[in-house]
Amino acid sequence: MYMCRPPWLPRGKKLKSQKMVHKNEEQLVADRLLELREWIQSHPQLPQNISGLLLRRFLHSTRGDVGHAQRLLELNYGLRNKHSNIFLDRDPLDATSQQLLKVADLVPLPGLTPENNKLLFYRLIDFDADKFNFTAGIKVFFMVADCRFATEDEEKLSDGEIPIFDMAGYTLRHLTKTALGALRVYMKFVQEAHPVRLKEIHVLNCPSFLDKVLTVVKPFIKGEVFKLIHFHLPNAETPFQHFPRSMLPEEYGGQAGKMSDLKLEWMQLLKEQRDYLMDAKNWQLNKAKKGGNKQKVDKDVAQSLRTLEID
Repeated sequence: MYMCRPPWLPRGKKLKSQKMVHKNEEQLVADRLLELREWIQSHPQLPQNISGLLLRRFLHSTRGDVGHAQRLLELNYGLRNKHSNIFLDRDPLDATSQQLLKVADLVPLPGLTPENNKLLFYRLIDFDADKFNFTAGIKVFFMVADCRFATEDEEKLSDGEIPIFDMAGYTLRHLTKTALGALRVYMKFVQEAHPVRLKEIHVLNCPSFLDKVLTVVKPFIKGEVFKLIHFHLPNAETPFQHFPRSMLPEEYGGQAGKMSDLKLEWMQLLKEQRDYLMDAKNWQLNKAKKGGNKQKVDKDVAQSLRTLEID
């Protein structure tokens, strides 16, 4: 088979093989990972055992911009330590987390969309508002995310993320259980410090009191993020204009398997990664070794807030 010559390639020049291009790209990634690792070593206040897989995610989410990845890392770990009740004091097997997992599903769905995006599905399964713990939901959300980032296939990193929230069973009583402090932390972290590229957000089975929900949450949502949200009425077909129905669980007419089976896989993974999630040295800043100019650190964090990209 002969490869057509692109119009921009002068005659007499040979095309590089795809294998060579891939090798060059991998070398570039390896060089940037090394640069990021050396930068971390020069900042001893940061955890020094961050895995190469997690560093690759930070680079991937910033499109290979090492400086941007550095600022994102500082902000990510800075917020984790500022809000230790959410990110550090956690245990996926404690009674509060296990109770939350009986009330709600927080499940990354298998596969990627044709546009190479990851679908993440969230819903209530027990509609009793008295059993719903908003702060526990936030903690479990980030434990699942950290678990995924630690175990995912680095060759299959998604180009973007698409969270899907099913509001079936959500009532005004659930809304009154919203802990504004935890909501503020969640919104700040996912919009400013999470190493993902947010593509779209879908809200299924929107209730008649959606306006009241938005009154509570909209003040915490950036304008450019709010534009990514798509609201869908009950039984609407509109979500499938954005992602394949086949990628959803069987309960939603898809082919991804039963939600209960998918959830069991993630609950088992949380159990297997418990030590990783709870080990302080993986997440805690070493303030005793903090060096450098505080004004420079503050300036870097401020700049990261301005430059973080939302697709």
